[in-house]
Amino acid sequence: MAGGGSWNSYRDYTFNVNSNDILSSDGNKAREVADYMNRNPSARVAIDGSNERRVGRVRDALINAGVPSYKIQTGAFGDPQQRRDGRVAVLVSN
Repeated sequence: MAGGGSWNSYRDYTFNVNSNDILSSDGNKAREVADYMNRNPSARVAIDGSNERRVGRVRDALINAGVPSYKIQTGAFGDPQQRRDGRVAVLVSN
């Protein structure tokens, strides 16, 4: 587990094949993560995914929703099967 600590799955993003665009059905997830971070100021966020562009899109969405960039880590944190399935997972840790 990169970064140490205990990470818990919070939200997953799915993408269409050959696309790096966040689906409209996942549009509110960044706001939900930002709200969680506001309620839990010591929390940190990890973004786990195998596609760097998709991870970057999720990171940008979180920052645009109000999650401070210094609280976001990227890397291999969660279930390797999810990475193979093309999903990007947002995990949280206190």
